[in-house]
Amino acid sequence: MNGSDRLANFIMIGRTTQRLVGQLPGTVPRAPLMLSESFDLSEVLPDETREAVSASETFKLFFVFENYLRDFVLTVLSDVDKDNWWDLIPQHLRDEVKKIEETEGKKKWMNVDARGKLALLTLPQLVLIMEDNALWKAHFEQQVLDKQLLQHTRFIVHTRNTVCHMSTVTVEEHERVKQVMRDWFRVVAP
Repeated sequence: MNGSDRLANFIMIGRTTQRLVGQLPGTVPRAPLMLSESFDLSEVLPDETREAVSASETFKLFFVFENYLRDFVLTVLSDVDKDNWWDLIPQHLRDEVKKIEETEGKKKWMNVDARGKLALLTLPQLVLIMEDNALWKAHFEQQVLDKQLLQHTRFIVHTRNTVCHMSTVTVEEHERVKQVMRDWFRVVAP
């Protein structure tokens, strides 16, 4: 083994060791999680911080996907009736949003940005809108083409809820979310 090969081998062993040591329980993660300018949670709660970093990747996917679907629903329904698109939403979902608005209205102490009605709908509710028989036939079928795509989206709702309730997900579930997103973007390009 020449000098270049030994150096490459040394670097590879060092990186592998660094990665393995970083996975040991109690080892402070590389990325800090600052509670204030001087207090790093990763030093005090390293395992929880590592789990948070892992879960954040799945959360980011859902953040993008759910907002993408909101925009998609809004675009499709606005093309039907730009001013009254909300009236096309099934009544039970409009009632759920109204309750959320009333609750948020009482919580003036919270610094919640004014959100539109659509922002108060969750992923499963967005799927319900698209699955609604009248809306599906008249507006979403020509865009989505196959209701199976909506069914596949339902499969990841549990994963969404898991992440949104501050739990980690398996690599397999994370990959399932990515696959559903790829399927959507193959059919309905962002």
